[in-house]
Amino acid sequence: MRLLVALFCFLTQVVCAKDKDIAWESCKQQTLSHLPEIHGWCTAEKATKMMDLIYTIRPTVCVEIGVFAGASIYPTASALQFLGKGQIYGIDPWTHEECLTSYVKDDANYQWWSQVDLENIYALYLAMIAHYDLEPYCTTFRTTSREAVHYFPDESIDILHIDGNHSPLIALEDAKLFLPKVRKGGYIWLDDIDWPETRLAFKYLNKTCVLDEEGSLSSQVALFQKPYD
Repeated sequence: MRLLVALFCFLTQVVCAKDKDIAWESCKQQTLSHLPEIHGWCTAEKATKMMDLIYTIRPTVCVEIGVFAGASIYPTASALQFLGKGQIYGIDPWTHEECLTSYVKDDANYQWWSQVDLENIYALYLAMIAHYDLEPYCTTFRTTSREAVHYFPDESIDILHIDGNHSPLIALEDAKLFLPKVRKGGYIWLDDIDWPETRLAFKYLNKTCVLDEEGSLSSQVALFQKPYD
């Protein structure tokens, strides 16, 4: 009898796990279907990688530096919503002054960012969060990463996403400022690794962390894991 009960419990767990995996795949597909509606630069491949990492490690604290209209906040928060736990903290000042810092006027980045209506982008981001009922899983810091870093205790972040100002020194500064805030064994996404401007940040993280080649997308984003030692 005990063997039958144990077998029944095991089979029940297998069925439940399979049902949950099916529900998760459905959540991902629904999220990806809406991704093109959101202003920004998060590809379906990147969103899938980010969501799968969240589903695997069940984070409590996620942080994104550089939100824009929330194209990568959306899949992150949607994954947390599916799990029913966790928080994504989005950091972005949404000001031209900060967006243009360290760029020279003839730089293409300077010219592009100087023409963007950032107040409208911020409004689109807030509307997106409200539309998909993601408020319980999102906290927004409208400030610089340099200011926001003080809100996070050391080793408190499970997943960090660096996608802010891409000028070389600021991207490197974000990596250096926030790495101590990531827990041992935690993960760091570094976006736009094919840009020359992110090379210093990439080299720093590659030296201090472990590159997860399977989790990375070679021409888009690198995934690092902070060592346990």
